[in-house]
Amino acid sequence: MSWEDQPGQERWRRLRRQVNRVWADDDPPTLIHGVPPLDLWDVQRPLPAPDDAEQQRSFDFAHRVGAVMLARGASMDDVEASIRAAALAMGLPSPEVDVTFTSIVVSVRPDEVRPPITSVSVVRQRSDDHSRLADVHQLLIALAGGQLDREAAFARLAEIERRPHPYGDNAVTLARGLLAAAIVTQLGGDWAAAVVVATSAMLTDLVGRWLAGHRVPTFYLNVVGGLVATLAAATTTALGAQSTPALVVAGSIVVLLPGGLLVNGVRDALSGYLVTGAARVFEVLLVVAGLVGGVALGLAVTRAFGVDMSVNPGTLGLDALPVRVASAAVAATAAAITYYTPYRLLPAAALSAAMGMLVLSVVQALGVVGVPAYACAAFVVGISGYVLANAQRALPMMVVVPGILSLLPGLTLYTGLLELSTGEPSAGLLSIVNAGARGLAIAAAVLVAELIGQPVRRRVLRRG
Repeated sequence: MSWEDQPGQERWRRLRRQVNRVWADDDPPTLIHGVPPLDLWDVQRPLPAPDDAEQQRSFDFAHRVGAVMLARGASMDDVEASIRAAALAMGLPSPEVDVTFTSIVVSVRPDEVRPPITSVSVVRQRSDDHSRLADVHQLLIALAGGQLDREAAFARLAEIERRPHPYGDNAVTLARGLLAAAIVTQLGGDWAAAVVVATSAMLTDLVGRWLAGHRVPTFYLNVVGGLVATLAAATTTALGAQSTPALVVAGSIVVLLPGGLLVNGVRDALSGYLVTGAARVFEVLLVVAGLVGGVALGLAVTRAFGVDMSVNPGTLGLDALPVRVASAAVAATAAAITYYTPYRLLPAAALSAAMGMLVLSVVQALGVVGVPAYACAAFVVGISGYVLANAQRALPMMVVVPGILSLLPGLTLYTGLLELSTGEPSAGLLSIVNAGARGLAIAAAVLVAELIGQPVRRRVLRRG
């Protein structure tokens, strides 16, 4: 019996069996799969199989969906799942998808007679843009629910591709300054340090944008960022404008660290995309290397002028809890703006970051310090971000990535660089390794939270 001759209910049961076969756990037990952006059993009303005239356009639609998501910072399993969901919703058979860090190959066989249709695209420029990811996600939800026909889906995707950012350049620059100020406040800095680091972060953003317009590689942008932050901290310290230069530099480092790239790199590696995961982690290392070079150069200059850039380790008790929690919420909101996160997700990002900082402060007060404390906090950010994002039918990364920025090891990394520059190589290397371990622990804890949340959500959906 052909597809057209089958009753309506039998069609949906058959489609559901096809989807379950596609996403069955046929991989070795050690392979961990991430959470697809659209649960494929939600494809309840796929469009009829396209005719010959519409087949190529439907195939191109699925491919373009993946290209937009890859270019805007989605993880590999999110990209692959979105392409499959788009193809199935368009009435095509499940495609074969191969995604790498810079390219996408999609192939689908319309039937057993005709040869497969295959296309390749190369993504040469990538930038984080959560607004476009959210728009594509909502497009897939509407398409899977039968709310759009083919022409409407084509038009909506074209609109998403040319839609401007929800925030202007000036708003993003101000958000970077606010993010840096919130990080310094969270670390115990006063208002003077917050003003200095905000000014430094905004200046760095303007300089970086100008350099990017002249196609200067990202590595050198981060060298400039680290240098500007260190010199700004040293100059204001020498002038007596503020007395915590280490916090100023640490806040600037956190603003420049690629939290989303780190999380997606670890996620891709754990999900079996080893080449892409390694490429993303290597890009993180390049960013950190640029920051290290810029800060080291700045410390060499400040040492020549005799400016004290030492770190005064202080312990923040529970009396500082309200300030730390509020600062984390502000930092997450500002970070979400720099990622062009939709307005509706800003409160969720702030809430998840505040919950993470609350847990971090409590466990530190109980004597749990170092990497385990930050892993616990990141787990809370991950699980709360997963719940809040799914409540609004959004990708969890849109909430989680801004939420974890307050936990990144900016001060620890600066401490290691300072120790290296003052003739303490062993202590400096230990601090840098500790910073790297904390970053990996944060990313891994976020993924553990997502893996725990995924089966729970599936059970709720099935019972509903």
